[in-house]
Parts: sequence; structure tokens; C-alpha cells
Amino acid sequence: MTDWVTWFRYQLQASADGFVWAFSQIPPSFREDLPPLPGYLGTWYPARHVWHVTEYERCVVIPSMNQWLGASIPSGDIWPDDDETWAKVQNRGFEALTSAFRQVRQQQIELLDQLVNVDWHAPRETLWGHKPLSMIVTKTFQHTYEHGDTLLRMGLWWEDALEDEARKSANVGS
Repeated sequence: MTDWVTWFRYQLQASADGFVWAFSQIPPSFREDLPPLPGYLGTWYPARHVWHVTEYERCVVIPSMNQWLGASIPSGDIWPDDDETWAKVQNRGFEALTSAFRQVRQQQIELLDQLVNVDWHAPRETLWGHKPLSMIVTKTFQHTYEHGDTLLRMGLWWEDALEDEARKSANVGS
């Protein structure tokens, strides 16, 4: 592959669109609830998945991409991805979360244009070890698909899981 920028522009846009669409498939009343079936649907609120991916990209990915433009390696502790930080998030609504995600993703897509003449195969020391830029950007859309998969499962099966739980509870009381 020689045109990394075109390839990654497409992947970052497509995975962003799919991620937001997956979140939109979850009924609004469930977006800040813990899902049933934690072994299959996860242990985070749907909204937290969107916040998590956004902050990962803002705090880790963009600074890591900037390494290839002369910036230093980002600090490993620049991303406070914990329950305490999540509890402080004020704007958890669909529009606020997806808008923040799209803005951060658009920054990465625009950053690609500055990376046209970079050697995408040359490894550097990164937060993931000695890796090339192609791995850093690939990890970005892999991470999006990983959390998007969880959101899609929530959108597809949350209501069925609740119905199954209600049926089981009704049968226990019989």
C-alpha cells in the first residue's frame, strides 16, 4: 500500500460513522444505564464507551500521531480513563458525546494530510513500544470497531435480554 493517507482517511471516517450509528441504535433511555448480561453486553454505560473512545483519541492518538511531525512521545499518564473521571463528565447526552467524538476524529483525519510524506513503516518509540505510524492509526480504527461492536450488541440485544430476565423472574415466582 502506498497511499496511506487515502486509506486511513477512509477507515477513520467509516469507523466513525459506524460507531456513531451503533450508539444511535441504543434507545435513549438505556444510554446511561448499565446493560443486562454484562458478560455479553459489557459493564459500562453505552455513553461511557463513546466518552472513552473520544478521550483515548484526544489524549493518546492525536499526540502519538504528532510524534511523526516532531512532537515528543506523550506521557503514559495523560489519559485519566477511570470511574472518578467519568463521574465528572457533565455533558453525557447523545449530541454532546457524538459531537465531541466527531470533532476529535475530524482532527485526526485532517492531521493525515500533514503526514503524506512520512515513512509509515519506520518504527519509533511510542506508548505501544517500538511501532510504525501505520500501527498507531490502525489501532485507532481497531479500537473504534472494538467499542462499536459492544454498542451494536447493546442496540441489538439489550431489550431481548431484559425480556428474558423478566420471564425468568416471573417463572421463579411461579
